[in-house]
Amino acid sequence: MSTTPAPALPNQPWWRGWADFWFRPTDPTTLAFIRICTGLLVLYTHLTYSRDLQAFFGKHGWYAAAFVDRERHEQPVYVSPTDWDDPGAWPRLSDFPHRRAAFMEFLRNVPGNPNERAAALAYLKRANELSNPDGFRQAMEFVRDLPTGDEVNKTVTVIENGEAKDRPVEAAADRVPGFFLTRDAAERKKIADEVRAFWAVLPKTQTADASRTTATYVANHFIELHPASRAALVRYIFDLPEDPAEREKWLDYLNYWNADRRLTYRTGHAGFSVWFHVTDPTQMALIHAGIIVTIALFTVGLFTRVTSALVWVACVGYIHRTTQVLFGMDTMMNILLFYLMIGNSGAALSVDRLIARYRAARASLKRTGTIDANTRAFLACPPPSVAAGFALRLLQVHVCFIYMAAGLSKLKGVSWWSGAAFWEVAVNPEFTPLNYSWYEAALRWVAQHKAVYHTVCTVGVWFTLAVEISLPFLVWTRARWLILLLATAMHAAIGVMMGLNLFELLMIVMFIGFLPDRVIRDRFRGGPNLPRFTFAFNPATDSHARAAALALALDADNQIALKQDRAAAGTAVAGADGAPRTGPDGRRVLTKGLRFLSAVSWALLLPGVSGLLTRRLFPTAPAAAPAPVALPKVAPTGAK
Repeated sequence: MSTTPAPALPNQPWWRGWADFWFRPTDPTTLAFIRICTGLLVLYTHLTYSRDLQAFFGKHGWYAAAFVDRERHEQPVYVSPTDWDDPGAWPRLSDFPHRRAAFMEFLRNVPGNPNERAAALAYLKRANELSNPDGFRQAMEFVRDLPTGDEVNKTVTVIENGEAKDRPVEAAADRVPGFFLTRDAAERKKIADEVRAFWAVLPKTQTADASRTTATYVANHFIELHPASRAALVRYIFDLPEDPAEREKWLDYLNYWNADRRLTYRTGHAGFSVWFHVTDPTQMALIHAGIIVTIALFTVGLFTRVTSALVWVACVGYIHRTTQVLFGMDTMMNILLFYLMIGNSGAALSVDRLIARYRAARASLKRTGTIDANTRAFLACPPPSVAAGFALRLLQVHVCFIYMAAGLSKLKGVSWWSGAAFWEVAVNPEFTPLNYSWYEAALRWVAQHKAVYHTVCTVGVWFTLAVEISLPFLVWTRARWLILLLATAMHAAIGVMMGLNLFELLMIVMFIGFLPDRVIRDRFRGGPNLPRFTFAFNPATDSHARAAALALALDADNQIALKQDRAAAGTAVAGADGAPRTGPDGRRVLTKGLRFLSAVSWALLLPGVSGLLTRRLFPTAPAAAPAPVALPKVAPTGAK
């Protein structure tokens, strides 16, 4: 026996494989199913905003509109240094409010006149120019520790005399920097005058410590700053404008943003949100209701190309208005909506698909009086789409980047190497169900057994790292089903243990994009034992043709066979028993027998829907026009 060798694969250029990876036509049913899942989660999320719409997005909400407006117009953006250890030569204030308030008081005490300012800050400039960093610290500590009242002059006099012995304030004299005492008499007197001038502009409000004033906060801030930031802050002080109004603008920006506006790459950001501009409660309620309706239309797949873009813009607007509470759920929702907007997610499992099926059947019946082969293929399944394949591929690659970044960033944390990260999450009452007695008892039992504790922490940490780091690689191999199963189990456990339900559900929805082509469509198909129906209609009657096209559009599993009856006065449907039914009886037969109609039969409970469907599926033939009545002839007036 001879074995026929396998045919050799044709040689193709490298770019053909690359193009096939990104732009291979794909069944859009998978993307459509992702649209339905995402739409339901997005709809739920935005419905929850309805109860606290003003608190979230109102003019006087948790983060008021005034703060948002200032942020989007003034927020500083710097060009980051290429060196990780370089903090940047930018002036900085303390993050503690009381220290920042003291420093702002100092800045407002600085004279506006350039000559007077130079005299008042000569000591600060001298100290900043010292080559030895420790010298600046000693110079500032000397000013910081100066006593209040008349004792200041007595202490500064030590510098003028050039020696510390035989002075009445030996403790203060011991704090005088030695490199000041070694200067000549004229230089020492100049330094003493500079100290007095600098001390005069420092704030002297009493602090909780009776021996300290707010001047301590100013001196300590200069000492704690990185030399580059300190030099930038000194330059900023000397560059303050002389005009009081312009000067106040500088100080207000520094106080609010902790930044020098002149050194920013740009200010503000280009984010958009309708809530930046609409603050009236009534108008907000109306717009929010319109957005909810748009999300619902997107979920069912009506005008999907338009509603997908509108939903993405609307959801980004909600996110931009409340960036202070931005969470992983918002990010994942944004990613999914963006790719659903790129791909034609309404090409299957949607109202748009029903409309397209109806139009295709109607056009075929109008052309030929029957359903041609091309139309039958279109009705059988949605045609493969390059846009759907491209959107799914983008989603898959993005998921890989998300997991790689999450896994590698965890390796930078010490707690993930020691195993403490898992335990810290498990006992965090803000997320976990620690209020349940069974959960608390389980944690206490684990903590009381050292071997169990280390086993649980180690397994939890290494399982998380293994799944997150290996998924970007294994998901492209035959182990895809295994890694997706493990990742789904991990997210399900996180959702239960940490209460991050929406975030985890959105992550699991992303995994649907990795399912093989046509899997979702095949799962929605019915079996071979579905009931069959015959739909009789008169192709010469336009209303009958429309009814037949509607019946085929609603038949997602090819259960209906058309039967032409040119003598029929109305349409009729016959089941396995062969008895024709029309009107409400025929509609009930199709509602119970067609898989799609039975799945959405709840819609018939809406007022008017049942009657409308009955009239569309089973119209009656138009009544014949009455014959004209012959009128008797009347003789003309005046005839003989």
